[in-house]
Amino acid sequence: MTLRRLGQRGLLAAAVTAVAVISAGTLHLGGATAWAATAAGPASPDELLDPGEGLDPGEGLDPDTTEKDCDASDAEPGESALEVTAITPDRVPRGISPKYAKAARDDRVSLPRLNEANAQQRYLTVEYLLPTGAELTCVRVDLLNTSPQAGKPVLQTVTRAAPTADGGEGVKSIGRDELKVRVTFDEQHPSKIKSRPSEVTRIGYRVSLVGKDRDGTLITARKDSADFFPLWRMPAGFDRYGQRDDKRGGDDWCSSFAHGWLSVAANQALLPRINDISGEHARNLGHGTHLTGDDIDAFHPYRFSGVDAGAPGSGGLNYDRLVAATKAAMNDDEDGLRQVTEWAEATRTRLGKLIDNKNVIRIHYAAGSAVKGDARFVTGWASALLRTGRYEFMDAQKESKEVDLGIGAWSRIDNQVIRAKDFRTDHNDHLHVALSETRRK
Repeated sequence: MTLRRLGQRGLLAAAVTAVAVISAGTLHLGGATAWAATAAGPASPDELLDPGEGLDPGEGLDPDTTEKDCDASDAEPGESALEVTAITPDRVPRGISPKYAKAARDDRVSLPRLNEANAQQRYLTVEYLLPTGAELTCVRVDLLNTSPQAGKPVLQTVTRAAPTADGGEGVKSIGRDELKVRVTFDEQHPSKIKSRPSEVTRIGYRVSLVGKDRDGTLITARKDSADFFPLWRMPAGFDRYGQRDDKRGGDDWCSSFAHGWLSVAANQALLPRINDISGEHARNLGHGTHLTGDDIDAFHPYRFSGVDAGAPGSGGLNYDRLVAATKAAMNDDEDGLRQVTEWAEATRTRLGKLIDNKNVIRIHYAAGSAVKGDARFVTGWASALLRTGRYEFMDAQKESKEVDLGIGAWSRIDNQVIRAKDFRTDHNDHLHVALSETRRK
């Protein structure tokens, strides 16, 4: 690490202000995984986050930490100012399976609801240079709204503490010139953000370092980090099924755009029960997608009689009922044919409404898999029934037979949102809807 000479006194200067700012670009990666589990926050309120224009930057912090030694947000660095040499974000845990080893994003940070905390913490590693004989007394981290045209207002002071060996207050000294700084919310410092999620599309962190030179002169430094995208808890009011344990951060985190889209009543009506969207900080959920908060997994468009959509495994059970009804229809059972026809018509209607929404850019649904012990079922039987209204098969006597639902081919069969290849066997038990802020033409 090279020192440079600053000012007339020739002090060897350097120091840190680390600001993590969230903008459209992807962060430079490379930090070691540095997560610490904390207890989950209180139960989610029934309302969305309160609208507002931020708050007093010190709100939510212990009064003992607001002493003058750390009040450097407005101080201008002088000739002896500290200088940040590098700011590196930590990495979100990857999946154990090699198939999903890359299924995580480090440029997403989850912001909890008002008065709630993160289950998993994220950190910035801050490298800096400190003048000889100087003492670093405090590190302050301000969460910024760095959305375009926002002007970088402070949403909340996340951390304000002196560096310690154990990092108990959120700032850990990991060497003379390196710090590990918490930039998310724990139970002692919960979220006080009052802004509307749909209006905060980028975030960042301003890390200010405060110290004293060997002659007692105050020295400071400030710097903003690379950009991040915020993730928010999805709006309240949706029925759920199959959601994951909240102790790992939950699975209902959505992008700023998706939060706004889901807040519209007309869009809410398009979706069945929701399973998951994204993990906290876009951690891996066992998907190859769901990394940006814009992919929604939901229940089947049609629920068969006797299936409790809210029960564990209900998505698979509903598919099993479709298989059973189709088997009955193959055996000339009128009730089986009626059930499959109702499924196809209801599903076409729901998919058609989703296709008509220009912010829905991709849909995946059931293709139908081969059924063990019943050669009449080949991969793609369900999508054939849905798209064409018919399915041809070979019976036990090797004779060609057909299930004809009597509804003809789907009028939306040539749409570009759910094409023939978008019916997949890995979506037999659920509906996948992908959103985009950029509307389709």
